Amino acid sequence: MRDRVREALAAVSAAAAEFAESTTNYDRLIETVARCGAKVLSATCSVALVGEDGTTITPIAVYDEDPAIYARTQTMLSARPLNTTLHTTFAPTIGTLFVPQLDLEVMRPKLSEAGVSFMEDVGVHSMIAVLLRVRGESLGLLTMMRHRKDLPAFDDLDREITEHLANLAGLALANARLFGRAQVAEHALLQTELLDAIIENIPDMVFVKEADTLSFVRFNRAGELLLGVPREQLIGKSDNDFFPPEEARFFIAKDRETLNKRMLVDIVEEPIHTAQGPRWLHTKKVPILDAAGQPRFLLGISEDITDRKLDIAALRAAKEQAEVSSRELETFSYSVAHDLRAPLRAISGFGGALLEDYGDKLDEQGKSYLERIKVSVHRMGALIDALLKLSQVTRIGPQLQSLDLGNLFRHALATLQHADPDRVIDVVVGGDLAAIGDPVLLSIVLDNLCSNAWKFTSKSPRAPRIELGVEQQGTERVYFIRDNGVGFEMKYVDKLFGVFQRLHTEREFPGTGIGLATVQRIIQRHRGRVWATGEVGAGATFYFTLG
Repeated sequence: MRDRVREALAAVSAAAAEFAESTTNYDRLIETVARCGAKVLSATCSVALVGEDGTTITPIAVYDEDPAIYARTQTMLSARPLNTTLHTTFAPTIGTLFVPQLDLEVMRPKLSEAGVSFMEDVGVHSMIAVLLRVRGESLGLLTMMRHRKDLPAFDDLDREITEHLANLAGLALANARLFGRAQVAEHALLQTELLDAIIENIPDMVFVKEADTLSFVRFNRAGELLLGVPREQLIGKSDNDFFPPEEARFFIAKDRETLNKRMLVDIVEEPIHTAQGPRWLHTKKVPILDAAGQPRFLLGISEDITDRKLDIAALRAAKEQAEVSSRELETFSYSVAHDLRAPLRAISGFGGALLEDYGDKLDEQGKSYLERIKVSVHRMGALIDALLKLSQVTRIGPQLQSLDLGNLFRHALATLQHADPDRVIDVVVGGDLAAIGDPVLLSIVLDNLCSNAWKFTSKSPRAPRIELGVEQQGTERVYFIRDNGVGFEMKYVDKLFGVFQRLHTEREFPGTGIGLATVQRIIQRHRGRVWATGEVGAGATFYFTLG
């Protein structure tokens, strides 16, 4: 007997140590109590907890050292509900139920159906149940059930050991619950402090109003700075206390709309008077509802968009002024180019007359000078025509319709071939070249790009080749014209589309330097973009999109 007591004390002491180690983890502690109880008394141990109503108990953890029985206990736990009434099993003044010889028929009214089924299945023949009480409060129930036929029924020592374990377990569970509540409270405090810090550091004005009175109950630092009023003077007041009547009525109407609809209201532009003067806000108002779905508070978040609004207005004014200046410049350029035709015709006419009437009196150098004047006049005329076309392209809006770029491409090359019938060009057209655009303006684009390709392949040692195609780049359809001519160095690519910008001399390849500028203007009028790639001796590719 003495040895048995010594072993029991050692087992209880070990269990107490394990309880202490698990105190910070409430769920793990419950499982530890069940496991230690089963080990101390070589029995099935069940831990049930009292519900929030203070009367029902529900098994939470069950353990047995026999794997088969342990598996059966887990099945019992999963077969909810397992609730039974505390005072059905125990009178208020009884803390221990000691049943050395179990009669299930007698116990059936005091146990749940799942509990009775379990006891029948495993052959429970002895039982001890002890309330887990701490400072007069019932936390749960510790139950020992012996089913092994090689072990005797529970005796008084087993009862005392169970009661001792129940006292230790009850204290540990109470401490663990207190610890858990403290952690929850600390976490809630940290969450509150974090939320406060976030609201205080949001750069937009954040305010909260009480739903019934629409009085302010909270303001953040940004709100104070925007309104120029300390929050102490704002709390408990309403819009009527700070803003002009018309503004206050507007704010209150939007508040009521938000609360009545129980949904977010977005006010894109909201004028407001502040200590800094008039400002414009973008405000979103959100109803805060209680558990019953009734509005308790109104949350408002206001972004100061005054600077953005002023910037947009300034940008719009600058754009309008730029458009006016551009139209004036285009008109001026057109007038200048048009007016240059008359003196140019005079120069050409008198130069021709001089050569015709006095050519026999001029030496070869004089005739050479007149020939140079004739060539320069011709080039000046071409430049004036190009400028007039560029000005016309800028002023005319595109008339959009469905078209086939392949047809425009073939027509442009046919015109070039007609002017130079001896050249043999490999022409390639591929892909779906359907597009939406102005056929007249896009004809000018294809004429200029094909003319460049025709010109810059004229001195290529390889058989000249000009290709029109289309490819998909992301979400864009990109058209391209590719040649295998002289190409260009990519470091000069930014100069390609400038007026009068040329990468080759007039002697190498004649031209006005306006063609690609015209192409860019037309593509931009179609809300597209144009760019090029090239390599010296390997040709060039011009890409463009149509918006």
